[in-house]
Amino acid sequence: MTHKLSINAPTRIIFFGTPEFSVPILTELASENNLELFLVTAPPRPFGRTQTLTPTAVSAAGAKLHLSILEPENPAADEFIEKIKELKPDLFVVAAYGKILSPVLLAIPKYGALNIHPSLLPKLRGPSPIEGAILAGLDETGVTIILMDALMDHGPIVAHEKIKILPSETRLSLSPRLADISSRLLMKTLPQWVAGKITPTDQQHDSATFTKILTRDDGRILWNRPAVELERQVRAYLGWPDSFFMWQRNNLMLRCKVESAHIILGPIAEKPIGAVWQGPDAPIAVQTIDGSLSIDRLWLEGKTSAPSAEFVNGYPDIIGAMLL
Repeated sequence: MTHKLSINAPTRIIFFGTPEFSVPILTELASENNLELFLVTAPPRPFGRTQTLTPTAVSAAGAKLHLSILEPENPAADEFIEKIKELKPDLFVVAAYGKILSPVLLAIPKYGALNIHPSLLPKLRGPSPIEGAILAGLDETGVTIILMDALMDHGPIVAHEKIKILPSETRLSLSPRLADISSRLLMKTLPQWVAGKITPTDQQHDSATFTKILTRDDGRILWNRPAVELERQVRAYLGWPDSFFMWQRNNLMLRCKVESAHIILGPIAEKPIGAVWQGPDAPIAVQTIDGSLSIDRLWLEGKTSAPSAEFVNGYPDIIGAMLL
């Protein structure tokens, strides 16, 4: 659904974004006739086994929309800042760009820089707020639009909207929901902001919490943690970095990734932490520090995902194994 802006004069906006999350927001902005839109994103990176240089999701979307695209390696470089000054932007809109914008850059646009952050700030500042909300077991999260300052996710709040987190929510389901809310909230907020009808509200900085940059190793399942935390991890990390465990099978160390899992309720099995066992409704159950986690779907790295019962048919010796 397109939300038309009631901005009378043309407004020149530079959009900063990188991942898939940013694409619906960019697309919504591009649908507005009264906006002159330019795009800044990260440069292409090697991807996959062939290490082919691949543009960002935002760059690919921008090319289809026939937008002018800048891909600076360093947005603080003098050459890039001069290019931005030449464009004479009225406003920056930033959504998951992934790099810090310098005070010199932020001072350029007439109406400042609006950052769209997928959490209810000041909670979950930083690069992984969607995963962080699921990991924390929160009942709700949301989107906050702030006026950017020199610190990360620190500026005053311009607008926000809440959303319920479903019990089965994964990163792959929550991210597009938040992206949709982001685009709608931005289109509702922009006319009021440009017209000077919004007074930003300072964040409660004493209540701030923070997230971190996720790495591949963050996905490792540590069986000496509570089952409820591991179940949340599986949902939070689905798609990247994915949750995994190591299984020593004969002389090979295999990496197995978990797509979905659930907590086994009832009496705690008296087994060593990391031991694999079977129950009536749990083809693959693993002992944790305080209970058991039933793995519902999984795959060996490089293979395709399969239900746990099917996996056991192919690898029956996983039952009784000690996972690492």
